[in-house]
This record gives sequence, C-alpha cells and structure tokens, in this order.
Amino acid sequence: MPNAGALLAEIYRLAGARDWAAVEARCHPEFTIVEPASLPYGGEWKSRDALQRVAAAMYGSWASAKVEIHEVTGGKDWGVVVLSLTMTSKRTGRSLTQTICEAGRFEDGLLKELRIHYFDTAEVAAEV
Repeated sequence: MPNAGALLAEIYRLAGARDWAAVEARCHPEFTIVEPASLPYGGEWKSRDALQRVAAAMYGSWASAKVEIHEVTGGKDWGVVVLSLTMTSKRTGRSLTQTICEAGRFEDGLLKELRIHYFDTAEVAAEV
C-alpha cells in the first residue's frame, strides 16, 4: 500500500479537480475534518462529503481564494500537505497569504481525519 503522503496527494489532486465522488471513495466512513475554531468555517465537519462541504464554506467566505501546494510528505499512517492559501477579503478587498499545514491520518488506506493548521488564524478571521 502507498504511504500516507502518496494517498493524501491523490486526494488533493482529486479535490483540486472537483472529483468529489472519487474523494469520498478515499475517505473513511467516520471521516472528520477539523478547521480552527476561530474561523467562520471552523469546527469539526464529519462524513465522507465533509471535505467538499468545508471547501465550499471556505471558498465561499472569500472574494477569491487560491491554493498552491508546495509539498506533500508522509509515513505509514500520517501525511502532511504544506500549502499557501491566498485569500481576498469580501469585506475589505485586502489579499493575504497564509502558509497552512494540513495533517491527514489514514486507517485501512482511507483518510480518517484531516487537521488544518493555519500560520495566523487571527489575521484570517479579521478579514472574513
């Protein structure tokens, strides 16, 4: 079985292509994504379609948002994606870029949890 980094990279590729059925097929039935609680789309999102729902909520919070994946790495159970997210505020028109690390844990080859770590959630929350 591929390592968790390779599995996570495939899920991100599919999510980028908006192939949500394929993303869901790679998520555990008890999948949970955790966004920082201080953000409007923060908290725990559960079920196989959670990644699609949180992506819609996050992108919908901004006038525009662009993801640039820098690197994906992983071991047996955990994978980490390092990315930049450039967001433009609907409220102020200001653009900001944050480095984000997204840590995914796999169980039986399926993504069971994804934890999102922003560099500065206060800056992001102030612009939403």
